[in-house]
Amino acid sequence: MDIIDLSEAELIGQGRDRNCYRHPTIQNQCIKVSRKPQKQTRRERAYFSYLMKHSVDTSHLAHYLGTVHTTRGPGATCELILNDNGRLSSTLTQVIQQGELTDKDIRSLLDNLKAYLLEQEICVRDLSPNNLMCQWKEGIPRLVIIDGVSNPGVNPLNIRVSALSKYFIRKAWRSLEKKVERLRNVASESAGTSSIPVSIA
Repeated sequence: MDIIDLSEAELIGQGRDRNCYRHPTIQNQCIKVSRKPQKQTRRERAYFSYLMKHSVDTSHLAHYLGTVHTTRGPGATCELILNDNGRLSSTLTQVIQQGELTDKDIRSLLDNLKAYLLEQEICVRDLSPNNLMCQWKEGIPRLVIIDGVSNPGVNPLNIRVSALSKYFIRKAWRSLEKKVERLRNVASESAGTSSIPVSIA
């Protein structure tokens, strides 16, 4: 059994339940290692299997690639979201905090992502600016969801019944809206300017 050594791997993200390391040998992959029982990884794995089985468009999701053994415990390998230049994409949180895009551009990206989720009926358990990467391809930005893609509850009908899926998508989106607005307010105050709401309802 091959074991991937993460002792010197770059820690690129930390969620509530998992640490995310840059894969030490594969440039476009990362490895998520649970700090708690692996419920999140199991939910993620099962949901991606469901999406693949039903030929859902997953172009705005960082793909789950499989399970590996590491020196830090079992890990889930996932697609690492990189820009054309090979650099790690910024999270939406970083984009807002650093003023990398205009309010109009952010609004457009969010509107497009919401339409995509509703059209494809993809549920996200935790829709957060920290879990959205702004990836640049051929000079054009797009948002990619890197974590939290799973059934939002224990009822299997949540992801199989269209009305339920869309209910949970809209519920998660309202939470994202509040988080984005808080980030915008803090960024505006830091810059000494008045906040312009980013309407993503």
